[in-house]
Amino acid sequence: MSRRSFLLRAGALALAAPAARLAQAQDFPARPVTLVVPYAVGGNADLTARLFADALGKTIGQSVVVYNKAGGGGAIGAMHVIGSRPDGHTLIFCAPSVFSVTPHLVKVSYGPASIRPVCLVSSTPLVLVVRKGSRFRSLDDLVGAARAGAGAVAMGYSGLGTPNHLGMLGLEAVGQVSFNGIAYKGSGPMLQDLLAGQIEAGADQFTTSKPYIESGDLVALAVFGPPLDTLPGVPSVSSLAPEPFDVTTYLGIAAPAETPDAVVAALQKAAAAALEDARFQGGMARMGAQVHWGTSQDYARTLRSEDEVMARMIASGRIQPG
Repeated sequence: MSRRSFLLRAGALALAAPAARLAQAQDFPARPVTLVVPYAVGGNADLTARLFADALGKTIGQSVVVYNKAGGGGAIGAMHVIGSRPDGHTLIFCAPSVFSVTPHLVKVSYGPASIRPVCLVSSTPLVLVVRKGSRFRSLDDLVGAARAGAGAVAMGYSGLGTPNHLGMLGLEAVGQVSFNGIAYKGSGPMLQDLLAGQIEAGADQFTTSKPYIESGDLVALAVFGPPLDTLPGVPSVSSLAPEPFDVTTYLGIAAPAETPDAVVAALQKAAAAALEDARFQGGMARMGAQVHWGTSQDYARTLRSEDEVMARMIASGRIQPG
């Protein structure tokens, strides 16, 4: 091939690439959309994703399928989405911590730059729970037992790097204690072990613990944030801290980094409409979660904030990087 032919061909390919991306964006959505939930079935993200999928499907005129791919603190599901075609048809539905916290704890080949934040859709308070008949009747009881020796209290949480994990680490810091932390693939498996007496306490989203708290099978000892009207008399972990302590679980949507602007904009518009869906809002209220519209910039700010928290914890030696 002559130099002139080579340059002409290279120029044509360079011009064709943006045109192809534009055509791809104009075709969205061309087929069903998959929301990958990188946690086990039955947890807060899974339940929220299924409610949201129904609402989003109505707004885009395509089926939205929830696909659970748990493991590695969300890393397995994250890598699946990052490696998918960046056309908006495969998205991840999770806490931003999968991209800001998990890379500090698990050896992965991705980071915050591997995704394009689309939006936040919900916020959920985190609670400290024990089973009925526990030896712990209060937050002070549990912290006091933990001070008796490192690892004296077994506490479960749904995966490395999750808000649940950060909640436990934060409680260790403000209570000046060390728990025997046990990571699960999701709230579902963790709650099963808690109810069976295999562990003594759990850091969990209010949405998934709520049915068991209402039935009396679980008791909430504290909230990892401001006190809740729905849990009268239950203190905040802030009662142990000199400054307000808040670990709220935010869930949102992200796409592979190379997803076209037009596709992201279409997803944002559709998501905003889905959040207005009456059935979605009713389901969230029953779960004990809040509809929380957040822009891509809000998502990015959450990523940066959590990354800074992890950097401080690693610098202090409270956790070891992966």
